[in-house]
Amino acid sequence: MKKLVKTLTIGTLVLLLAACNSSGEKEKMTAERLLDKSKKEMASSLDAVHSHIVYDDYKVTIHDGDFENPEKSGAKFDIQTDVFLNPMKMHQETLVQQRGIKSYKMNLYRLGDQNFVSDENNKEWEKASSETLEKLFGTLVSRSNPTLDLSLFDEFKDDFVLEPIEYGYALTLSLNRKQFERFKELVPDLGPQEDGFLIIYKMDLVITFNKSTSYVTSFKMSADMRSFRDGNSYRARQKLNATYSYFNDIDPFKIPDQLQ
Repeated sequence: MKKLVKTLTIGTLVLLLAACNSSGEKEKMTAERLLDKSKKEMASSLDAVHSHIVYDDYKVTIHDGDFENPEKSGAKFDIQTDVFLNPMKMHQETLVQQRGIKSYKMNLYRLGDQNFVSDENNKEWEKASSETLEKLFGTLVSRSNPTLDLSLFDEFKDDFVLEPIEYGYALTLSLNRKQFERFKELVPDLGPQEDGFLIIYKMDLVITFNKSTSYVTSFKMSADMRSFRDGNSYRARQKLNATYSYFNDIDPFKIPDQLQ
């Protein structure tokens, strides 16, 4: 009887240890695993989503050290998007605020691979290529809307810091010069467009994920840098804040008759 009890006790301990190890393995998460899992889950099960993106691209140029007369430029975009992904049917409303120019609203519908655009100044619908829209909004916005293109971060998956948050995970990364130079190859309109001696004050990325679905719930980018060339100073401050919500739960929207 004692041998039986001893055997059962040892067996129970083995099972408990195995369960603990199995649980620990399941709970262990890395940045690489999270990025890969999120890609797979969004590709296989995400059919609709709402995104809200605010992108502020602010640039200041100082000519010949004349700090009293800076040349300011840039634009701010506030973009609300509803999209059904399979097949592609998207409605996007954008408030465009270009510095020095009166703000205006833009309407966009995407049906399959065709884009139709109108704004307050031109009520007529016009076709626009993806290249034209990327030139208007910038590469980073185009790769963040309507969903975040996680392939942007493939080369940095070992550099991200993984942090548990209340409802999932956050990946954070402050890019060094070498990382920024590579990231700029993927996002050419990041930072000053003028070549020269570059100072990077800040280049931070934060991506958050829902733990149960692995969907991306937000993406933040904050950059501040300055380049110097031929006595001139070029500063670029860029911030992007994107949130993703109403996964597979957005309301249907009507397509204008003339676009069908």
